Amino acid sequence: MKIVDLRCAVIGASPIVRIVTDEGVDGFGEIESSKPYMRPVVEMYRDFLVGEDPTDVERCLLKIRRFAGFKPWGSAVSAIEIALWDVAGKAAGLPVYKLLGGKVRDRVRVYNGGVRPTFTAYAPEDYARVMAEMKAAPEGFTLIKEGVAYHGPMAANTPGFSYGEPRTGPRHPDRGPLTERGLKHTIACVEAMKDVLGDEVGLALDAVPASPCPMPSGCCARWSR
Repeated sequence: MKIVDLRCAVIGASPIVRIVTDEGVDGFGEIESSKPYMRPVVEMYRDFLVGEDPTDVERCLLKIRRFAGFKPWGSAVSAIEIALWDVAGKAAGLPVYKLLGGKVRDRVRVYNGGVRPTFTAYAPEDYARVMAEMKAAPEGFTLIKEGVAYHGPMAANTPGFSYGEPRTGPRHPDRGPLTERGLKHTIACVEAMKDVLGDEVGLALDAVPASPCPMPSGCCARWSR
């Protein structure tokens, strides 16, 4: 089996990756809807992958992973990897988890990262309000992820948050050390959220992509409290 094409279509603002093979077995992967601009990035990898065996997933990734050290570019490599595993699973007639070592649990804890109210301001009381609404949501999530610091509008909407002049541009344009005011504001917002969530609902914090990601395919750094 060989890869004959790598395609990407933006559907509902989500880039959908498609690995096309010469045996009629296609694999699909998805990038989140906040990154519709990643389509040409995905297509950049086509020439590196055409002709490769898609079931040799790691061999394929060795050819493209080095291009994904910074967010959001890692999402393209991650979606391609998902599509490769999709092909491998279909070719083997097995669910992908079987190829990855088999099932080790029957239940997986899911956090709320997308079913959320809209922020109108970014003070601690605003984060508390949003947490209260999500805690009361009928889905019954026991863990909520929220962006703080440079991940989201907090930094841009808090005067004196960090050193240097705020930049404009693509999503998450800023990075760098926080001022004392910025650090205290972040801590105050986290405390306000946990005061609302209590011990019943956990809180995961997404604070990057202000810095390069150390993971090969890119990821978000998350801390739980």
